[in-house]
Order: sequence, then C-alpha cells, then structure tokens
Amino acid sequence: MTRITRTLTLTMAVVLRFLREGLVVRALLWPGLFCSLALVGTAGAYAMWGTSPPVHVSHAELVTALQAADLTVIFDPDPHAAVEEGRATRSVWKEDGRWVFGRSWPGRGSLRIEAAMRDFAAARWRIDVPPVEARPTDVDRQAGLMAGLISLLFTLYGVVMGAGAVFRDRDSGCLESELALPVPFWMHGAARLLALTFILAPALGTTLLLIHSLLPIDEVGRWIFHGTVAAMTGGTCGVIAMCGMKADRGFSAPLSRALAITMGVLGAGWAWPEMGRWLPVGSLGAFLGGGDPSPVVIAGVAAVLVGGTLAFGRTEHA
Repeated sequence: MTRITRTLTLTMAVVLRFLREGLVVRALLWPGLFCSLALVGTAGAYAMWGTSPPVHVSHAELVTALQAADLTVIFDPDPHAAVEEGRATRSVWKEDGRWVFGRSWPGRGSLRIEAAMRDFAAARWRIDVPPVEARPTDVDRQAGLMAGLISLLFTLYGVVMGAGAVFRDRDSGCLESELALPVPFWMHGAARLLALTFILAPALGTTLLLIHSLLPIDEVGRWIFHGTVAAMTGGTCGVIAMCGMKADRGFSAPLSRALAITMGVLGAGWAWPEMGRWLPVGSLGAFLGGGDPSPVVIAGVAAVLVGGTLAFGRTEHA
C-alpha cells in the first residue's frame, strides 16, 4: 500500500468513528435545519400577517380613491365600531364633516392609507410614501451576520471534535492500536485532521448554501472558504491541545485552552481586521467585522495543518 492509500484508510476509519456518534451527526445537521425552518416560518408568518390588511369604509366615494392607491377596501356601514370591536384594524369614516382614520395596527399600510386620504381630501400637507426597496441594506447585513455566526459555530465544532476524537480514541484504546501500525508517525495526525476536514467542510458548505437558497447571502463562496479555513484551524488546535495528555488527566482543561486560543485569534481579527485578514481564524473575524479577508490564508492553514500533523505524531510516538 502506498502512503496515500494508508493515510486515506486511517482517515476513513476516523470518519466512520465520527459518524457513529449520534451527537456529532445531530450537531452538524441542526444549524442548517434550524435556520431554514426559522426562515420558512418567518416567511409564512409575513405572508399571513405582514401584508397590508383591508381598510373598512362607509362612503362609496372612498372606495375608488383607496383602490387607486392599490389598497384593499371593504364597505362597512359602521367602520368606527369595526375598529373598536376588533373586526377591523384600519377604518375610515366621517365625523363632524371631517374624515377620520382609525387604526389598531401600525405600519407601512397605515401610512399608505393616510397618504391616500390626504390626496382625496386635498389636504395642504401631503405624505410621500417612498417605494419599498427590493432588498434593503439591513437584510444584506443580517444575512452576512448569520453566515458569520454559523461559520463561527463550525469553528468551535472543529475545536471540540478535534480534542474529543483524540481523547475518545485514547480512552478506548484505538489510538494505542493505531500507533502500533507500521506506518510513518505523521500519518496518525494527518488522518485525524483530514477526517475533520472531510466532515466539517461539506457540512458547513451545505448549511450555508441551504440558507443561501432561502435568504441570499452576499459573497457566500467567501463565507464558505473562510469558515472552512477557520474550522480546519480550530480542529488542529483541538488535536494539538490533547497531544500527550493521558486519559485520566481530564478533558476540560486542554479543551478550554484550545477554545480560548481560537476565540482570541478570531477576536483579534475582528478588532484589527488589517492584521486578522492574513491569519487563519482571524480572517473570519475580519470578515465578521466588515473587513476584506485575504485568500492567502490558505497558505497559513496549510502550515497549521502540517505543523499539527508533525506535532501530534512526534508527541504521541515519544
């Protein structure tokens, strides 16, 4: 067997051990499913209650004027009572020779009704209702924030899964058995880091593309790229944190150190984007902070993966 074949064989063994863990599979699936259900539910709620409800009127001359403003009109003999009794959210009636607009639900629809009524009554003060933007800028910002938070979540997944895989294999005896195999020392670390990449990268990409199909994310490809880089780097930190640790020494202390380092680099990238844009994990923080991360981070993550592979192999064979 060639070295590549041996490495891939060890990698697939680690991948299968990951996929047998129900908690890991659920953790990878839930972000995309939860966000998608939330977006679909929000769209359904808006379709039911977010559109402009009809306006109740009691004068026939108002019907044509309000319909010309693209409003839904319902003729009601007593629109005032309809609002007070809760049968309507918006009504127009005449009182003491003046038009009265009553509403129990604010929003853009109410502004459009008032503008149409002022035009109809030839009021001195008119209202100009601006058209709705096809995609407001705050939607772009919120979509990018969602992509960044999901990428951050998968980065933390990488740290936890990397540390947990080493701890689990050492505790179960799998690691000792693999170390006895007649293969180069670096293959054991490479297999674990490749397994993390094969699991986290497709899961993150699928999650972001699923959300992108419901809520378009600007530069979704760059989010996937920098999120994957951060997740791979986080996984390497988790693996290195467990190097040489005995199973009876505990899991929380090295995991906490790996999480602190990963979040520290991400926070530095967010605070100083000009510096963070060049660093793995830091580039994700810079992107979250509105910076322009550099694709050169691929060289940085390659160096991190090679360093983690060698550090793991040498430490465990010592």
